[in-house]
Amino acid sequence: MPMGGIERPELLPGCEVPAHRRQPDEVIKTCLTRIADDSLSDNWRISSLQACSIRGGSAMAAASFVVKADGPWHDDLRRIVRESKVGFERPDFTHAEYTVGLCYVAGTKGIPAGLRHRAADDLVHRANEAGYAEARSLLPKNGWGWLADAVREGWAVWTAQLFIADETSALRTRLKVGLALAEHDHPVGYVPDSLEQLVAHPQASSADRLALAAAVARRAPKDSVPLLRSLASDPLAQAGHRMQAIGLLEGIDLVEAEKMRALQTRLPSGRTARGQHREAAEHAERETAARRDRETPEAVVVRLESTIEEILGDLISRGSADWLGDQLDNHIAETDWEGVAQDIADICGVARDENLSSSLDLLEVLTRIRYGDDTSPIPQVSGLDAVGVEEIPRLAREELEEYARQEGERAWRRWQDLIEKHGWNEDRLEEVDDKSIEVNQDLTDAVRQKAGDHLRKLQQHMVWELWPALTSAARKRDYAGARGHSASARLLADEAERAEGLWRELTAESFSFDPLTLSWPRDLWLVFEEWRTGKG
Repeated sequence: MPMGGIERPELLPGCEVPAHRRQPDEVIKTCLTRIADDSLSDNWRISSLQACSIRGGSAMAAASFVVKADGPWHDDLRRIVRESKVGFERPDFTHAEYTVGLCYVAGTKGIPAGLRHRAADDLVHRANEAGYAEARSLLPKNGWGWLADAVREGWAVWTAQLFIADETSALRTRLKVGLALAEHDHPVGYVPDSLEQLVAHPQASSADRLALAAAVARRAPKDSVPLLRSLASDPLAQAGHRMQAIGLLEGIDLVEAEKMRALQTRLPSGRTARGQHREAAEHAERETAARRDRETPEAVVVRLESTIEEILGDLISRGSADWLGDQLDNHIAETDWEGVAQDIADICGVARDENLSSSLDLLEVLTRIRYGDDTSPIPQVSGLDAVGVEEIPRLAREELEEYARQEGERAWRRWQDLIEKHGWNEDRLEEVDDKSIEVNQDLTDAVRQKAGDHLRKLQQHMVWELWPALTSAARKRDYAGARGHSASARLLADEAERAEGLWRELTAESFSFDPLTLSWPRDLWLVFEEWRTGKG
């Protein structure tokens, strides 16, 4: 698979952290370098490890990779971990943070080359072609011959396959790595496509191409037949090397060998073949130039605007009222704990999505490219450090308890007015008892209703006010405002989680109000005293 021109990807799969933020600051660079430097005293290395742990996130992920990576440094680093008492067994970082941590390790020059190579290989395994492009941008452009040794040691095989397919890499190094791949013990019947393409590469010497095919033939003779046939039928290869390929074929597939031998008399001369190849290459280059010419500025603008609209559309759909917590009202009414918990989890997931800040950053970069600098300044801090710009509805348990007290007092006072106006029923104590049960049940229902209403209010605030304000600010290119709304969304998520826990508690709890905390007229007070004595 030809890779074409290698450019550092703006984003990586499963990690929407822009390229400019996938590099450590000077403090973390120093810490990572010190952790891996066995010439330093243990105190320096331990304190650096602890600093990465305290910083957390991608710094913690990078340090975790360094201390766990296979290699001659492994035992020494495990000793440092034990002495540091930093817990790496159950690390607290996300998939995206680990990906960024790998970028930190691969791109930090002071870290031993072997560790950087391991991190680069992990990047490729996590993100395939995009990971390879990232690794190529982080490691020196030359000096990728280490892949040959890695393949012979049994790792970096997929990275090596992408490397030998990369036309931007030095052909000499690709052939060296390709030979290691040819010798590698692949499954029977499998020859990497990139290896087949390298054997057929018109600019590689036919001796090198023969060496690749012969290496496969020694390991898996039947798998080498297409490679040997490709070389034997290529007029660009030297005649002697074609005959050697046919000789190898004779020991594997005599019929194919005879076909290739008969073909030799019909092949054009080497000079003619090279001329034909040169013409084909020039034609392909002209076609590429024509395609570039057809890519007008207008087409570039349209594609850029389309990408911007796609990101905006994604932002809008994330917090859409069509799905986000749309069943919360029903779940609250049914006292469906699991349903409510899932609704709140969905809201929190949108508000705390680690990709939100990255999406806003990317959107800002693209709009600057498209429209110039008519946007709010790019922040020097992460969007996660932005401060909320609006008030979030809140409800404390103390407020609910005060509400229950006021409602209880109000209910008993209304009842007092009715008694004073219409008198008692026949059994006054039973009437007080019934009223107490009624008031307490009403209080419990009212408090639960208020807690549920608070959850509803948070959901409605999110989908009808806060999220539309965020997307509106992004559409207007007010990214400072959008980041402020994003911070408010995270605050709302915190409140929603707390409120969901409070609502859950209240659904399993009853409220009551003691009417004897109120002052009563003498005739009512005597009844209440008798009622309390009877209850006691």
